[in-house]
Amino acid sequence: MRNRIPVAEPAPAGAGQVELPMPAYSRRAFGEVARMRRSAVDFVGGLQAMSSSQLSAMLAVTIRPFSSDFSNARFIQLYLYVHRVDGLQPGVYRHWPEHPELEQIRSGDQRVAAAGLSLGQDLAGNACVAFSMIGDLERAVRAHGDRGYRYVHFEAGAIGHRLYLTAEAFGLAATGIGAFYDDRVHRYLNLTPDQGQVVYHFAIGYPVPDRRLER
Repeated sequence: MRNRIPVAEPAPAGAGQVELPMPAYSRRAFGEVARMRRSAVDFVGGLQAMSSSQLSAMLAVTIRPFSSDFSNARFIQLYLYVHRVDGLQPGVYRHWPEHPELEQIRSGDQRVAAAGLSLGQDLAGNACVAFSMIGDLERAVRAHGDRGYRYVHFEAGAIGHRLYLTAEAFGLAATGIGAFYDDRVHRYLNLTPDQGQVVYHFAIGYPVPDRRLER
C-alpha cells in the first residue's frame, strides 16, 4: 500500500444512518483475554473481514460508564474508517452512541487515507477498521479547568483499553496509534474547531504473527 497523504476535500453527503446489529458475544473468560491482550505490530489485510455484530459489541463497550475522578460526561466522539466489516460499505462513519447507529460521511476505500493520516503507518489501512478519537477539549476545560485536557486523554485511553480487550475476545487484535497529522485529520473529517480535536488513533483487525512471541 502506498502511504500517500489524501487531499482533504469536503466530505460528500453521507448515505444516511446505519443501524447497528445486536452485539456479538464471546464465551472466553476475562482472565484468559486479559493475559493474551497485546498490541499488534501489523494486520494481515487481504479479504478477511470482521462481522458487523463484532463491531457493534466493540462500540457498545466504549459507551459504558467507567470509574473516574470526574463526571461521566463524555468528551470523545468516534469516527471509523471501515475497510472490511461484513454488512458495511467501506467508508468513514461517525458513531452516534445514543441510538446506537453509524452515520456515513464518506464512501469508498479508505485504506490509503487511514494509513496516510496515521503518519504513513500501513497498519491503519491493513486493519479491518480504524478509528479517530475526537476530543471536545474546549468543553472539557470549561467543565474542569486545566484538568480537562488530561480527562479527555484519560477517556480516550479507557476506550482504547476496552477495544483492546473486546478485539482479543473475538480472536482479533488491536493497536493504539499515537502519531497522526492533526490538521489533515480535521480537514478529512470536515471538522470545525468547535467539534473537537483528534487525540488518538486506533486500529483493529487480524494480526500478523509477532516473531518475538515465538522465541
